[in-house]
Amino acid sequence: MSSLRGIARGIPGTETWERTFTSRSLTRVLLVVAALAGLVTFAGIILAPERTWPNLLIAAMFWVGLALGGMLFLATQAVSSGGWFTTFKRIPEAAAATLPYGAILMIMTLIGGMSVLFEWSHVETVLADPILSGKSSWLNVPFFLTRAVAVLVIWSVFQMVMRRISLRQDREGGTAGNLRFRTVSALFLVTFAITFSVASFDWLMSLEPHWFSTLFAGYQFAGTFVSGLAFITVAVILLRRSGALAGLVNENHLQDLGKLLLGFSSFWAYLWFSQYVLIWYSNLPEEVTWFQSRHSGAWAVLSAVNGLVNWVVPFLILLPRSSKRNESLLLKVAGLLLVGHWLDLYLTVQPALRPEAPVLGIWELAPVVAAGALFILTFRRSLASAELIP
Repeated sequence: MSSLRGIARGIPGTETWERTFTSRSLTRVLLVVAALAGLVTFAGIILAPERTWPNLLIAAMFWVGLALGGMLFLATQAVSSGGWFTTFKRIPEAAAATLPYGAILMIMTLIGGMSVLFEWSHVETVLADPILSGKSSWLNVPFFLTRAVAVLVIWSVFQMVMRRISLRQDREGGTAGNLRFRTVSALFLVTFAITFSVASFDWLMSLEPHWFSTLFAGYQFAGTFVSGLAFITVAVILLRRSGALAGLVNENHLQDLGKLLLGFSSFWAYLWFSQYVLIWYSNLPEEVTWFQSRHSGAWAVLSAVNGLVNWVVPFLILLPRSSKRNESLLLKVAGLLLVGHWLDLYLTVQPALRPEAPVLGIWELAPVVAAGALFILTFRRSLASAELIP
């Protein structure tokens, strides 16, 4: 915390930064919110497990996705020799540093909610279903949990190595650190492509084990990266407004972030449409069920809203150059995309487990609120652990 304050004191107008981002009052508020929402979530696990566990999975996926988004941003910039983001490099680093905590939440959710979330975890169900029996060599509890732990450990190790190299480079200077970071980033991107595919198939697609899509991992990657970019954008703008990044982040930085949001939200839409049109055209019974359940009844309304908030509205707003340079407008679009990613995860998880109708109540909101408060707490702690400006 002191390192951040030391930086902040050297920048005019950063009293707001200290009050907003390093204040004990905000920490207390976040702790109270996390505690209350956590208690409600615990009660939900006991009183309404069929509603609470799916939303814990959504919360864990959201948290892990934000952390991975930070790592992906750093890695892609490193391998492309990007230097434009250096002034706010600590933000994606701090987001990535929350990964071990998100990983713990994910493992707890997968273990605790196994019987509620995954029908293939019930031996009697597998024995009575030839399709599930055929997939049992992959979809069985011991192997599933082993893969989950392995994937999360691999990601966490990469995160810690990347963070250590970055901080070491600050101390030592020179260009050797850049080369090390680029090498590790390239290895991470290759490893991520494989491990994220496994994770998305296991944690999300196997909620409906009879259904499959070869585009599913790419679709989930797009949503994950957009959410990470959106969070980075929100944090950059709030820090800029507080004064901590005043004079260091300008309209050109905002425009570049806006370009990334526009491009990757369009990429998300492209993959969504590609998956849809291929399944629609082939019209195979084992494939169309996924869209049928999400395009009927009240789910159809949410699916339409999903497309609007994740692509149509951001696309129309961010298309003009002036919009991407407008701090207030960009902040609203980034916030909308974060909400949109939650909705996208909700539409991925909930129809698989509660196909009759969408439900949004205290058992659905409490896990997300608790995880969100804990994420912000760990993000602030990581942000305060190193100099804000590299």
